[in-house]
Amino acid sequence: MEKTVEKKPHSITLDNRSRAHLTGITKVVASSERALTLETGAGGLTFYGSGLKINKFDADSGAMTFEGAVDKLEYSGVKIPLLKKLFK
Repeated sequence: MEKTVEKKPHSITLDNRSRAHLTGITKVVASSERALTLETGAGGLTFYGSGLKINKFDADSGAMTFEGAVDKLEYSGVKIPLLKKLFK
């Protein structure tokens, strides 16, 4: 039997490419004025732009708000640890 990983749902609301409200965020990986890298149940999520600034992040609920000029957002896959790949 394969073990299934529960993916927590997440959502993104982006207003005028300058203010965002997100849910389902599990971790802030990196934050700068040019890029904001987050972890969600669906994998990594990076916002690119300028003047990016986190206004609020609640790790317990997974809610986040940030502002700045968003030029691009990009998902990356869920990474599987090397040992898990070897002993599959």
